[in-house]
Amino acid sequence: RPARARRNTAEPSSLILRPSAAMDPSAMPVNLAVTINLADHGVNAQAFRFGNLTMESDKFIAVKDAAPDGSSQVVTIDMHNGNAISRRPMKAEACLMAPTDNIMALKGSTDGTPGNFVQVFNLDSKEKLGVHQCPVKIVFWRWIAPRILALVCDSDIYHWNLAVANSQPEKMFQRAGKLAEAGAQIINYAANSAMSWCLLTGISTQDQGKTIDGNMQLYSVEKKQQQMLEGHAGCFGNVLVVDGAAPAGLFAFQERKQGTPQTRLHIMDVTAPRGEGLPPPFKVNSEIQMPPEA
Repeated sequence: RPARARRNTAEPSSLILRPSAAMDPSAMPVNLAVTINLADHGVNAQAFRFGNLTMESDKFIAVKDAAPDGSSQVVTIDMHNGNAISRRPMKAEACLMAPTDNIMALKGSTDGTPGNFVQVFNLDSKEKLGVHQCPVKIVFWRWIAPRILALVCDSDIYHWNLAVANSQPEKMFQRAGKLAEAGAQIINYAANSAMSWCLLTGISTQDQGKTIDGNMQLYSVEKKQQQMLEGHAGCFGNVLVVDGAAPAGLFAFQERKQGTPQTRLHIMDVTAPRGEGLPPPFKVNSEIQMPPEA
């Protein structure tokens, strides 16, 4: 094998690619390097876990951590500013930094009140952009645009446009299929740049963890229709596929049907007009070679 990728468990924030002696590193299509080792900056190893450490873009890392005295704090790292680190005492359960601006979303709960509250602050202007008390638990959340926060609850998905003053989250659609079952864990949510397509991704197991099934819910906001897919990952992007044409609004996802070892990659244009006399939208698919244990 020409190269080997190794994840260092002592440095969860880094992925190190080690080329073999026979390969010239300069000839590799992707070079990976350690940007920051959070453990070297006093972040506890116990904080390196799903939902507790977030990275919404290549600009900010946010960690819900414990201070030396045991009190709760939020640690943020600005990777566009020399990995500058800020520590703020906060009792929130989770924190998300916006992908581009110095905007922080905090999620927490209040004793005696069901659900979660979310507060959003502009740290540069010291302005509170919004506050919302959700009557049910928020099981997953993420920024899907610089000022749009997605909230995934037990049964519904909401979008909160914080560019609009005094706005509140708007319900987009309901979880369906296996993603509506109690045993499903939501691991990702995405939307295209036009906010016309959404993708909810979750995992579950039918055999006490021996195999992990992936399921996705692709939802059209305009048609209010959905399609259930089997797989573990998907994304949207605007990509030039035809010279002289505008970038295509592509949807890519990895498909693995339950009980089969075969994995396929599908890429398709979901925004191109369809109809009689129109050229067929861009669409490709290919089998992906995966190790048996994947």
